[in-house]
Amino acid sequence: MSRFNSRFEKQAMRSTRSRAIRQVWFGLFLILGTLMPSALLAQTEPANATTTFLVVRHAERDGNLDKLTKNGEQRSQVLASLGKTLNVQVIYSTDTERTKGTAKPLATSADTTIRSYKKPSKDWIASLKQNHAGQVVLIVGHSNTAGVIAGLLANEKPFEIAHDEYDALFLVQISNSATQSMRLRYGSSSAGAPSADADKMGIIDPAPVAK
Repeated sequence: MSRFNSRFEKQAMRSTRSRAIRQVWFGLFLILGTLMPSALLAQTEPANATTTFLVVRHAERDGNLDKLTKNGEQRSQVLASLGKTLNVQVIYSTDTERTKGTAKPLATSADTTIRSYKKPSKDWIASLKQNHAGQVVLIVGHSNTAGVIAGLLANEKPFEIAHDEYDALFLVQISNSATQSMRLRYGSSSAGAPSADADKMGIIDPAPVAK
């Protein structure tokens, strides 16, 4: 019986991951319209390089402990599946167990290391854009930094994240001609999701912003 339950739980988790990925892909098509999946993947020609940044807060935290809950671990697996589908090549995380734990499953499946960063700054953001042109980059932060990082990447003011909101995903694409950005959700809905304003979701910038 226990083996059946274990098998059932694994099948349910795979189903949840697949559904979460389909929801994000649907959001990308619905919101950006003309954006093709290939635009989310690594670009090989520097002259026409499109750089994609995915910015998330760490997954659910276990109280005041520096570790993830079971739900947080499941969310990290969803992020790993999504990141692998989007061909994430570079991963950044602060030096805490909860942020590194959120990024670790993807780092393992993508066979890449987790790079550490401290307090985000304009100079650091500029170095990311320069050093990772044409790549897909994941940045894992905190409730008080993920929105700041996404705002700096998108040339916008910082975006707010509720203290109990763990499912927000910021996607910022930067090319030679424009910057496009949006706010999505991934995985199961977190406690803070229902209280988030509806207008916080979808396109951050209604039109491309010239660099």
